[in-house]
Amino acid sequence: MNTKLKEINMLNDAMFKSVIRSKEARPIVNNFLHFLTNIQMDKLETATYMGGEITKSHVNEKGKISDVIIKIENCKIILEMNQTDTKDIFDKNVSYAFALAKTSTHMNEERKRVILINFDGFNRFKTKKPILVFQLQDKYGHIESELYLSFHLILENAKKNKYNIPKEVQEFMDFFQKYESIEELKEKYKGKEKFEGMVKKVEELTQDEDFLMYYDLEEKHKHEKQSSYELGIESGMEQGSKQEKIEIAKNLLNKLPIEEIAEVTGLSKEEIENL
Repeated sequence: MNTKLKEINMLNDAMFKSVIRSKEARPIVNNFLHFLTNIQMDKLETATYMGGEITKSHVNEKGKISDVIIKIENCKIILEMNQTDTKDIFDKNVSYAFALAKTSTHMNEERKRVILINFDGFNRFKTKKPILVFQLQDKYGHIESELYLSFHLILENAKKNKYNIPKEVQEFMDFFQKYESIEELKEKYKGKEKFEGMVKKVEELTQDEDFLMYYDLEEKHKHEKQSSYELGIESGMEQGSKQEKIEIAKNLLNKLPIEEIAEVTGLSKEEIENL
């Protein structure tokens, strides 16, 4: 296991979730969301940031874990980091969004809007645009519902901003890339006060042994998913020995929700609860 992180991969799920959910990143995340979605800043400033567990519709349903869920008045926002292109990754994210929409509807409650924001570390759409926007439409192009909106942020196109997207959105997208070291990251954002909190949080995480276990597991999982996708394998990915998973899960207890530990280790909730 790493004792100190050298290469900084901001596309790593563990890094993305830990930074986005942190209080240090909150001002710049809110600013980014304001310019991307036009949601009023005062609503974003009172939003609730939470882990991504989505309520099951029945007891036997497989657990759904999104990276970050943000709850604001009359709206829920899902942020998903898609580092690796796999066959069903977009379908999975959309299914999570619709599952979250279902939990918004109660007898006397106005249905909440759901916004899905994908941070794509690849360019499946083969576009030069940095941002793609999707809404539910019928076959004639009529928008069927305003309650669902999906963004795809093509991270590799953020530096080639020829489409006049807001500077605040472009700068935020550009933050999520790979850096050779924490020193490179700090040098890039030296003197940029609004990013100081996020950079400081990243530096803290690179020296946190418990976090590094989580980070390393996500890196390993990424390579296995990509290899499986390239080979046409849809299941049966090996995530390391059972004992390794158990040791990692033990170190993550009391630091992450059990559902999230189960997702990244492959252990069942029951196995984790019995540790």
